Amino acid sequence: MRVTSERRDRAETAVQLVHRAIQARRDAEARQVARKLIQGYIDPHYKVVNMQTFCSALVAALKIARMRGEDDAGDVLTLT
Repeated sequence: MRVTSERRDRAETAVQLVHRAIQARRDAEARQVARKLIQGYIDPHYKVVNMQTFCSALVAALKIARMRGEDDAGDVLTLT
């Protein structure tokens, strides 16, 4: 029993580490996309009152959109 419990604990730890790595990668990608969007589409004449808040909101929206897209892609794959 103990060996099985230890293996399960190691497997759960590995899954958590992989999940954190994926989340960190997604966060970095979302920040990069947000930065490029802001640089490419926000004209210097536009006034953004709080750029940090704006960027954070854009990053959050990009992450949500990606998760929804991945969920939708998974649904499509299971239908075929």
